[in-house]
Amino acid sequence: MPEAPISYLNFLDWQRASRTFSSMAIYRHEDFNLTGTDRATRVNGLMISAGFLSTLGLHPAHGRDFASSDDRLGAAPVALLSDGFWHRRYGGDSSVIGKSMHLDGNEYIIVGILPAEFRFYDVERDVFLPIGQWSDPSFLDRRVDVSSHAVGRLSPGVTLAEAREEMDSIARQLAIEYPEADKGVGVSVIPMKEDIVGNVQPVLLALLGAVGFLLLIACANVASLLLARSMRRSGEFALRAAIGASSGRIIAQLLTESLIIAGFGGVAGLLSAFFGTKVMVRTLPAALPRSGDISIDWKVLLLTLTVSLICGLGFGLAPALKSSHVNLQQVLRQSARGAGGRTTSFAGAVRGHSNGDGAGASGRSRTHVALVCCTMASQSGLQARSRDHVFDVSVFDLGDYRGRNARAVAAL
Repeated sequence: MPEAPISYLNFLDWQRASRTFSSMAIYRHEDFNLTGTDRATRVNGLMISAGFLSTLGLHPAHGRDFASSDDRLGAAPVALLSDGFWHRRYGGDSSVIGKSMHLDGNEYIIVGILPAEFRFYDVERDVFLPIGQWSDPSFLDRRVDVSSHAVGRLSPGVTLAEAREEMDSIARQLAIEYPEADKGVGVSVIPMKEDIVGNVQPVLLALLGAVGFLLLIACANVASLLLARSMRRSGEFALRAAIGASSGRIIAQLLTESLIIAGFGGVAGLLSAFFGTKVMVRTLPAALPRSGDISIDWKVLLLTLTVSLICGLGFGLAPALKSSHVNLQQVLRQSARGAGGRTTSFAGAVRGHSNGDGAGASGRSRTHVALVCCTMASQSGLQARSRDHVFDVSVFDLGDYRGRNARAVAAL
């Protein structure tokens, strides 16, 4: 069934009969000619019933709201101004309250200024007038719809389904009382957010899923890079293990590096979102309902922090566990085979000379000897604490250089 405007008399019956709504208001769009100056100006306005602002949870920033006595025929003409129109027309002068303005040849007394952030259905109106003062005969004809719409606030604890059931019951009762005007007329109760932005939840969920998959792909790529980098650092981890670093210490170091990368990624994402949102709002304001409310708040910051921590820990844990278990002898053997066939004697390495011509082989041999000496020193310290003070002999396989098996034997 297509939706249609409501009649003012039906609205008054709804307001009297409803118990599920704590307040209810009616409004209609109307433009006016502002006169009394050098030239007439067209202003857009809204005719509203008393209680319209309170139903929306608002109060005038300056002055007062419409009272019930203002919202009836014969009452003194009064008007409310939007903050934007107040600044454009009157320069933000608060003394304008109580002064008069002329709309369509009628004089209205300005009684209040609306809050600066107020945008009804994302549109800023210039002036607001009491709808009950409208003297058009069709307005009081139940059979005539005059492009009016209603907004209501549910009573505490009332569900949307209960409100719909009650309004359907009221509509059926009005159809019995006024069959000529209200036969076949129903009531649609729609959440205001849905009415403003439409049913965008499926689109937003699809977008969120796409962003989640993109994040998953990026995290998997970063985890692969971290794993490859950690494997290239196996010599470093072997040296750390040789001088006493535990697996937990190595894991903690790698996780710290992963969290730093995730933190930088989260900060970069926040900066991109902050500036990207500003560009999007300025570029497509009409395509984004309530674009003025789009911003990055503390919830976004908390979500970004949480996702960064989860990604840093989750995708950095696998490389860290892989790199924490280092086979010292295997690493040394692989490093020795990578020396390109150069032979370096233990004695020459200690003296700082190499039997080969390459400086690279000498550097690698020094690393091997350093590992040997560190491990021997640790073992010697342990043996020295024994009761018999027996010094052990440790043999370390340094790999094969040019077919010769070089072994370093230390007897202390």
